Amino acid sequence: MLTFRLYGGRMNPVPNPVVPVANRFTRRHALRLGGLGVVGAIVAACGSTSSNTTDGTGASTASDVGSAAEATTEATVDAAAATAAELASLSARDFASLGACQLAPEKTAGPYPLDEQFNRRDVTEGMPGHPTRLGFRVLDDNCAPVSSATVEIWHVDATGDYSAFVDNGGGKDSGPGTTFLRGTQPTNADGIVEFHTVYPGWYRGRAVHIHLRVHMNDQIVLTSQVFFDADYTASVYQSAPYSDNGLPDTPDESDNIAGDVKAEGTLMATIAGPTLRGTGTVALINLGINPTTLFG
Repeated sequence: MLTFRLYGGRMNPVPNPVVPVANRFTRRHALRLGGLGVVGAIVAACGSTSSNTTDGTGASTASDVGSAAEATTEATVDAAAATAAELASLSARDFASLGACQLAPEKTAGPYPLDEQFNRRDVTEGMPGHPTRLGFRVLDDNCAPVSSATVEIWHVDATGDYSAFVDNGGGKDSGPGTTFLRGTQPTNADGIVEFHTVYPGWYRGRAVHIHLRVHMNDQIVLTSQVFFDADYTASVYQSAPYSDNGLPDTPDESDNIAGDVKAEGTLMATIAGPTLRGTGTVALINLGINPTTLFG
């Protein structure tokens, strides 16, 4: 699994075992911290209601059908609400099989961070793409959850375009004033935040990635990037709008920011399988930070 390592950090490196899909995300797991797994994701359903009347004969009538439809609709709405409530909150057990407890390495912030923050879970703003539910758990250098942090993300859309800048990276190249695929969330008591986004596209010279920063007390304590398995990316890119752009021109091993992420096991997504309901992708990440060290 993906782990995080800060060179010179005081946590010992631990190899990342490959955990069979059938053994992931169960209550029996002891919490092992660090890493990113990609698993199946989310959808909800809804229905419509109808009026209730009777003809007094006891025979099946349109009103009986309406009553049955109303009951079915209520059950569907209740099920959808229960699903949404469950999906709304990731828990520590969702992160239990992600690997070893290690500090995350620093990576460059560029390109195109903003000082302005957008406190929101859903960052899509209607942008098309493969639905992706991105969960982070922030941990300190003693492997304890950090509830006083905020996590910021930004990344390109399916066509390779960053919001807020004319970046000449590809796609429609939206400019100043746009804010899609940017957001910040505060950690909860378990150190967890979640974003609803789309799987990132690519642009020339870079591997597929998501930028992140962790903030504490108005300071940045971690700046890094998350990378994705090439085979998994290829499977996502078979569908539009990604298929219009083909596969990335730069693999992870040739990306001068990613470094040797496969060999190091750092900041690299590993496919875990469809162990959560629905369609799309769930990416779960443990971020080990040193809250006493401030990075600019």
